[in-house]
Amino acid sequence: MVAGRKGFFVSFEGGDGAGKSSQIGRLADMLRKRGFTVRVTREPGGSDGAEVIRKLLVEGAAERWGPMAEALMMYAARADHLERVIRPALERGEAVITDRFADSTMAYQGIAGALGPATVSKLHALVVGVDDPDITIVLDVPTEIGL
Repeated sequence: MVAGRKGFFVSFEGGDGAGKSSQIGRLADMLRKRGFTVRVTREPGGSDGAEVIRKLLVEGAAERWGPMAEALMMYAARADHLERVIRPALERGEAVITDRFADSTMAYQGIAGALGPATVSKLHALVVGVDDPDITIVLDVPTEIGL
């Protein structure tokens, strides 16, 4: 946990159909039964501004944005999400669970999009700083199961 942080931050990563939503729901229910206030969120999105950016990213032709433009939009959305939702919830002592976070940007834009880990890491340091999740749970299932 980050020093001085009252709450804790969990991210789930994995391909579409891996079961992230199901596992997030189960974890949130378990934590609530144990008395935690839980904030479930997602990326891209999670705040009003980030949801506007999400719409730009997920609607329309997939090739309309290059990897750098996508990465910059992802980190713009993430900055708003952190500022308006995640950090305030953590300061209140809540458990924050997000469906995807920065690992997806590294995978999709950094590796698959060929920006490279160094470029994405620089953006990450500028936007996220010390506010990485306390734990990231990666759900890895064969493609045929995810589909």
